[in-house]
Parts: sequence; structure tokens; C-alpha cells
Amino acid sequence: MRNLFLIFTLIFIGHLNCQGQTVLNTDGLNNLDNVFLFSLKQYCKSLDSLKTKVVYVRRDYFVGENWPTKIQSFEIKYLNEYKKVINENGGNVTIVGICPFEFRNGQFSVGIIPFSATYSKRSVHLGNGGGLTVYFEYDIAKNGLIYKTEKWSGI
Repeated sequence: MRNLFLIFTLIFIGHLNCQGQTVLNTDGLNNLDNVFLFSLKQYCKSLDSLKTKVVYVRRDYFVGENWPTKIQSFEIKYLNEYKKVINENGGNVTIVGICPFEFRNGQFSVGIIPFSATYSKRSVHLGNGGGLTVYFEYDIAKNGLIYKTEKWSGI
């Protein structure tokens, strides 16, 4: 009976920990609990799955090799080269850029910018009209960053 009580207690405590906010960090490489990947997931939540099937993400220095190739119902493709993807999508595709971690006016944030990408005259042209900023706050008790809010903004 004592063992059964101990097992139940451990399962219950584990369940409580699953309900709390995840403490995030700024280490993007091969870390699935980071602010960059969390921000990309928040961006994907805003997409219409009937219109978008693939999310093209610009590969940057903080995009890890272990990042998922699927978020919700969206296929995620990390790109170094854009020309082929633009041509495969009729000359225009949205490529998502993830901005470096920022601390400004007392707030931590990561920007997610969807660029409209075209190819002409042997070069890729990127245009944007704004993006999503995901805000985090430092939690002293958890000794890490937690999600606070997000905001869409235009140029």
C-alpha cells in the first residue's frame, strides 16, 4: 500500500509540473525549449491551415538542427537558398525570418517577420509589412524566461 501511495504521489507531482509554464532560454542550437522556437510556434498558431501548408523559415545561426519539421499541421522547411523554392511556388513565397533575441525598454522579445520573397534580375527581393513580436519576462522564482504576450505590428 505504501508503494502504491508513493507511485500515485510521484505521478501527481509530475502532472502538476506539466501544467506550469515552461522556462525558456536563449540557446537556439539543439534546444527545443528556447525563445526562438517558441516564437515560431506562436507564429504558426496564427496561420490558416486551409491556406498554408508549408512554412519556409530562413536558416540563421540560432536555428538548430533538431528543430521540428512539423508544427501543428504545417510542414516546416528551413532554407539557406530561396531561388528554387520561389520558382516552385509560382514566383512568390513567404519566408519567415526569426530576429535575434532583444532586450529593449525593460522587455525581452523575439521578432518573427514574414517576408514576401520574389526572384527577378538574378536576385531575391524580400518585402515585409510588419510581423509578430513575442514578449517574455524573467521569472526570478523559476530562474528563466517565460512567455508574457505577443503583438502583431506593421511598418
